[in-house]
Amino acid sequence: MARPRSDEKRQAILDAAVRVFAERGIAHAPTWAISKEAGIAEGSLFTYFESKDELMEELYRELRQEFSRHLVDDFPHGTDVKTRLRYIWDKYLELGAAHPDRLKVVPQLRASGKLFKENETPGFALVEMLKATYESVQGNGLEAAPAEYLVLTLRAQAEMTMEFIQAHPEHAKLCREMGFKMLWNGLTGK
Repeated sequence: MARPRSDEKRQAILDAAVRVFAERGIAHAPTWAISKEAGIAEGSLFTYFESKDELMEELYRELRQEFSRHLVDDFPHGTDVKTRLRYIWDKYLELGAAHPDRLKVVPQLRASGKLFKENETPGFALVEMLKATYESVQGNGLEAAPAEYLVLTLRAQAEMTMEFIQAHPEHAKLCREMGFKMLWNGLTGK
């Protein structure tokens, strides 16, 4: 009889995957290394995830949900678009600063070509990012730009800013402000 799965062990595997992917890169992270980092036998990993691809898909989903949870508590509903976009920007940077390994891993997961995005429901964070970025370009000639492109613009600017701040923490405040100003000016043309 198979032992019941434990939420703690599942989370340990996901956390270990983040650490191993951040250190080695996804392509050079075998499941045995993830299992070892999680403190479990390799066969146990496959009790929770059928394959490394499924593990990557679930990890990506978890990280996106974590960002959504990070936004929800005090999201400034009903405020102007600049305030909402700034809130998203600040929260994105806070999460990146608190979890630098995730900053390295999320872009790798997106670039892996192994994610099944069609099976994923957009979370709160994505919906709010879409709304805020789309509203920010209204009336400036960029209305035809796909909303997803605008979100990718925000994400790329935020990830570049976080990466620079990690390497140069003495410039964190300046880069955080300048990064948002560049994003806002780029989206609004102002």
